[in-house]
Amino acid sequence: MKKLLFVLFLTFACSSLYAQVHKNQPGDTCYSNGDSYGVYIDDIPGAVSYDWSVDGTSQATIWPGWDTAIDLTFSHRGYCVVTCMVTMSNSAVVPYTLYIDVYDE
Repeated sequence: MKKLLFVLFLTFACSSLYAQVHKNQPGDTCYSNGDSYGVYIDDIPGAVSYDWSVDGTSQATIWPGWDTAIDLTFSHRGYCVVTCMVTMSNSAVVPYTLYIDVYDE
């Protein structure tokens, strides 16, 4: 049991240091005007699935791209928290998040 816990911790620690969620254009300001903005996560060795979700006040809509990338559109100004839940081959689930400010044009 201790070995399993150690492996799970090690998997989490290593993948946390490696992977991050990014905007395709990091310096771009996001607006609530219907434009889409790309978001992706670095490839993670040992990952078997990526599940995306959003929360916040901007009423973001997810447009699926592929497993490691999505497009977002925003209906209101505010903020958006993008979360990617990564399931590893050992069944560990690791969350990665990105905070995005959304503005009126």
